[in-house]
Amino acid sequence: MTQNNTNTKPHKGTHLTKSEMDKIEGYKAENRSNRAIARLLGRSPQTINNAIKKGSFTQKRKQIQN
Repeated sequence: MTQNNTNTKPHKGTHLTKSEMDKIEGYKAENRSNRAIARLLGRSPQTINNAIKKGSFTQKRKQIQN
């Protein structure tokens, strides 16, 4: 007997995937908030915040021009 595990919903305690990290980087480039990104990805806002603080990806800073 074979089992098909087709559950693609992330479980509590799982790491962010490379795809999710790429999406976070893109959304931050669009100046979206951490909460908005969390809603889009179906993750906790704290998970998004932790990933950004950890520096798992390069966050581009705005340059203020005088």
